[in-house]
Amino acid sequence: MSSQSNKQPILILTSAFGEGHNAAARNLALALGEQDPERKVVIRDLFAEAYGPVYKVAQKGYFFFINHFPKLWGSFYKFLDKDKEAPGRVAVYKRASRLLRKTVVDMEPAVIVSTYPGYNHLLDHLHGSMKRPFRTVTIVTDSISINSLWYSGHSDLLLVPNDATAAVIEKAGIPREILKVTGFPVPPIFEELRGQRMSPGPSCPPKVLYLVNPGQKNALKILQQLGSVEGIELSAACGRDEELRTSLQKIANSFDRPIKIEGWLQDLPERIASNHLVIAKAGGATVQECLAAATPLVMSQVIPGQEEGNAELLSKADCGCTAITPQAVGAAVRHAFSHGAQVWNVWEANANKTGTPDGARNAAREVLREAELRSD
Repeated sequence: MSSQSNKQPILILTSAFGEGHNAAARNLALALGEQDPERKVVIRDLFAEAYGPVYKVAQKGYFFFINHFPKLWGSFYKFLDKDKEAPGRVAVYKRASRLLRKTVVDMEPAVIVSTYPGYNHLLDHLHGSMKRPFRTVTIVTDSISINSLWYSGHSDLLLVPNDATAAVIEKAGIPREILKVTGFPVPPIFEELRGQRMSPGPSCPPKVLYLVNPGQKNALKILQQLGSVEGIELSAACGRDEELRTSLQKIANSFDRPIKIEGWLQDLPERIASNHLVIAKAGGATVQECLAAATPLVMSQVIPGQEEGNAELLSKADCGCTAITPQAVGAAVRHAFSHGAQVWNVWEANANKTGTPDGARNAAREVLREAELRSD
């Protein structure tokens, strides 16, 4: 299309089963707006729109299982990976299918970007082998341990966070020419935040941020262990769970030194970048944001299946470690900052080499290239 005002929009499809999908969608939209401000970008969670209260119940069930029955969830994840019939079962989501069809007809998007694997199979169900009036791009939000649902549906292009993930998907039979390593779409502000933090030392006590997963059973015990680590400035954030925040505050009040307990962090990228060490679960977005900030991460929870690859990526690159028990978390923090923060310095240098703070910009560039292919 020759007229700038007539550019076809870009539709980004996401789902709130794990924060990584929504984070990738939001950050990609920001980067697209910066690179092509005249093109309309729309983010939709069609499963949430189609199923409302049922969707929320499913969300709660998902979080209940990953926190209380992680091994059972891991087994289910592996079953989905090997189940050849799973992609065809999207046909049961008739309400979501109808809403997707209507959305595509009304919007006429140049590109449909999916940050959640189920949408590609819905599109396959709707269009089959017919020529599609749009391009499809999939943004894979995890690393290495990649479920086949990510690539078993049709996609013109798959954007992956790193070379190790590209190798896994290529080994599964996906042509290398439709795989692009862009990095995870972290908030673009990480490009500015990197390198501004002072190293820990006599005039700069180590700053540790504990990002509490509200469903984590041993959160209070982890805070108790962290509170006993001498010489650090400790803060913890627990999102919008006020009951958990009250319980954490009681633990914090039992120590002689101040421990800051917070709820939802509006400035999370800045906080990750300004702290020397983050304690958190091995979610795709969290791991990639820490790497983008060159902030080492101690992973206090790893969900079997989907998060194992994230943990493997960080551990192999030596940018932090896994510490599942409260005692192991405390020991990992002490180890990181002992002997003049020798271990921490290694972790930070490796994170600096491994992270991709420009991931959103890279992904946006590829999506816009697909939009131009559609225009041609």
